[in-house]
Amino acid sequence: MSDFHTLLKSAIQARRRGRPLLLLLDYDGTLVEIAPLPELARPTSKLLEVLDRLVDQSDLKALVVSGRSLRDLQELLPMPGLDFLGSHGGEAFISGFLHPLQIDAIDINELLHWQSRLEARLQPFSGWLIEDKPFGFALHYRQVPAEQVHEFLAIIERWQEQLRLEKRFQLLRGKKVLEILPQGVSKGRAIKEILSLPTFLGYFPIYLGDDITDESAFNILQSQGLTIKVGHPGTKTAASCFLPDPAAVRHFLSQLASSLENL
Repeated sequence: MSDFHTLLKSAIQARRRGRPLLLLLDYDGTLVEIAPLPELARPTSKLLEVLDRLVDQSDLKALVVSGRSLRDLQELLPMPGLDFLGSHGGEAFISGFLHPLQIDAIDINELLHWQSRLEARLQPFSGWLIEDKPFGFALHYRQVPAEQVHEFLAIIERWQEQLRLEKRFQLLRGKKVLEILPQGVSKGRAIKEILSLPTFLGYFPIYLGDDITDESAFNILQSQGLTIKVGHPGTKTAASCFLPDPAAVRHFLSQLASSLENL
């Protein structure tokens, strides 16, 4: 596995070979630390400044890839020149315009039925919340009291098994979050689609992500670019390199911006 300096060297060498860079950046746990509640994970002014420096480069594009909705991402990172893949690849905003992606149709009434069943079963517990998404919903349970976690997870597991039998939706597990989406939606599938667009042809992709939902992107990009897992070395992953935490990611991006500006 590569350390920070090797990652930076690899990125610069790719640029020197004449290929522009495409930075693909997860948000929660990668650009910012994971917070107890989604609304508390705000970007710092320094992160916004670094991203602004990066998107100002003529031969670099930056694209934030997240489970958050497109609207949420655009409010958090309101800067011209930044592209987005929201809702795990269900929504795309590329070069200043909404871009339609290939996704399976979703039955809203059936989705609401499963959401209502889950909410009813979780009523005895505290510390959880349901976040509505454009193509599904997410269950956050980071603040469930420790003494309730075992029973809470057992109820979720039984609900998941019933949902799996229907084979109409997919379940994505993250860090104390469970997301329900239409079949086929994934970061990897969306990235594969957008990399075929004329906008990104010839770019050298560098993907940074911290969670299980990023593995589909790591798999797609293994032979095409640089894949970086944000976390501790030794974690099972399809990524080729590691950075330890979001602070190291921000340092990497800052150093990358400085290097590009000086070339």
